[in-house]
Amino acid sequence: MRGGMAADPARRLAAPADFCLRRGRHVAVTGRNGSGKSTLVKMISGGLYLRQGSVEYNFRRRGARLYEAVRTVCFNDAYGTAESPYYYQQRWNASDREMSPSVGSLLQAAAAASDAWRAELYDLLGLRPLFDRELVTLSSGELRRYHIARALLTAPEVLILESPFIGLDPPTRELLCEVMERVAEHLGVTFVLTMASAAEVPRMVSTVYVMDGLRCSGPTDVASALAAEREALPSGRVSEASLPAPTHAAPRYDRVVELRDASISYGTRHVFEHLTWRVASGEAWNVTGRNGSGKSTLLSLVCADNPRAYALDLTLFDRRRGTGESIWDIKRHIGYLSPEMHRAFSDDVPAVEIVASGLFDAVGGGRRITEEQRAACLPWMEALGAGHLAGRSFVRLSSGEQRLVLLARAFVKDPDLLILDEPFQGLDPIVRARAKGVVEAFCRRGNRTLLFVTHYPESLPAVINRTLRLGE
Repeated sequence: MRGGMAADPARRLAAPADFCLRRGRHVAVTGRNGSGKSTLVKMISGGLYLRQGSVEYNFRRRGARLYEAVRTVCFNDAYGTAESPYYYQQRWNASDREMSPSVGSLLQAAAAASDAWRAELYDLLGLRPLFDRELVTLSSGELRRYHIARALLTAPEVLILESPFIGLDPPTRELLCEVMERVAEHLGVTFVLTMASAAEVPRMVSTVYVMDGLRCSGPTDVASALAAEREALPSGRVSEASLPAPTHAAPRYDRVVELRDASISYGTRHVFEHLTWRVASGEAWNVTGRNGSGKSTLLSLVCADNPRAYALDLTLFDRRRGTGESIWDIKRHIGYLSPEMHRAFSDDVPAVEIVASGLFDAVGGGRRITEEQRAACLPWMEALGAGHLAGRSFVRLSSGEQRLVLLARAFVKDPDLLILDEPFQGLDPIVRARAKGVVEAFCRRGNRTLLFVTHYPESLPAVINRTLRLGE
C-alpha cells in the first residue's frame, strides 16, 4: 500500500501510510489503544475506501477475488456467528446452550473447499475432537482454532488476525504460534497480526509496523519496537487520593464467598469437582488455571449469572444462596468485568452511558442518565485515563478503549467486591500500567475484596495475597 488514507473521516489516519507485505514474510502491527491498528488493516484488506493512495495486490492465483485471498479474523466476538447470534449468559443456561450449533455443522456449512484441503486443515488445527461440541462450550484456545479454520476454508493467501493472543494462557499461546507456523509452512499463508504490545510479537514475525497517533511508522524489527515501548512506560504508583472519594464504608463480611464441595459438569465434561473455597473481606485473590479449567464458570456463580448456583452450597456476602435474595441483591455489591461481558456490549451510545450502566447492573447502554449519574462516572473515567472517551460512541472505540470504559463501569458504584476477569486484555502497556495502579489503590480502601484473573503474571496487582488454582 502506498500513501493510503481512508475516505471515512471517522476512520482516517492522520497521515498517508506506506505498508508492504511480502509473501511468506509475516508482519505485526503494534501500537497504543486507538492508534489506528484496525484502521490500517481495514485499508489493507479493502474494508475502507481510500481517499488517496492505492493498494496493489499480487496474488498467486490469477483472478482471485480480494475477499477470498485476504481474510480477517477478530477475536472480540468469538462466540457469535451470523448463523447463531450469541447473548450474555447463554453459556450458563443449559436449554439455551443446546440452541448453539455444533462446531462440525458450522465448519461444514462454511465456504466451499476441497475435501483434501479440509482434511489437512482439520488435522493441522486438531479440530476433529471438537466437531460434536456446541460452539459456546469451547475454551478461548479452542475458539481461536475454530475461527482460524473458518477463515482458512476459503484458502486465503493472507490471514489478518486482530489481537490473536488475548485471553490465552502461556501454553495455549505457544500452541497457537505453532499452529500459525504449520499453516504458513503447509498451506502457504502469510500472516498479519495486530497487538497492543511488541512484547507479544511471536517469533515467526520478521517485520513490525508501529502505529502512533494515527500514523504508521516505517518497517522496523521487534527489538527496536520493544525498546521504544519500554522507554515510554510510566513510573510510580497511583495514590488513593487520585481516585474518586468512597461513596460508602464497605461492610466487613466473614464470607464474601464460601463454596463447599461444589462440582459442575456439562454432559460428560467435568468443569471442576469437590471445590471448597472461602473468601473474606479485604482479601485479594488470583484465580488461575489453564484455559477451560473453570475460571469463568466459577465467577459466573459468584456474579449470580449461572443458575447452577441454586443447586450448590454457596454463600455470598454472609447469606446462603437461594434463601430469598434476588440476583440484584447480590449484584449491587459487585463490580464486574470479563471478556464474556465485553461481548455483550454493542450499543451505539456515548461511552459514559456504558459506564453508567454499572450503576444499575444493566448489560448494555441506551438508558438516559441524570447529571448526578454522569458526575459519578466521569471521575472514574478520568482516573483510568479514559475521560476523553466519555462523549464518543462506544462501538466506534477500539477494542482496548472499550475495555478501559468497561473497567470504569466495574468501579463506578464503589463495589464491595471487585471481580476482574482479564481486565487488561487488549490494553497497551502504558494504559495497562495506569489501570493496574488504579486497581491497587482501590483495594487499599478498607474491606474491599478482589477476585482477579489473568494469564499474564506481570499484570497481577501488587495487592494480591491469595491464590486459587483450578484444574490441578
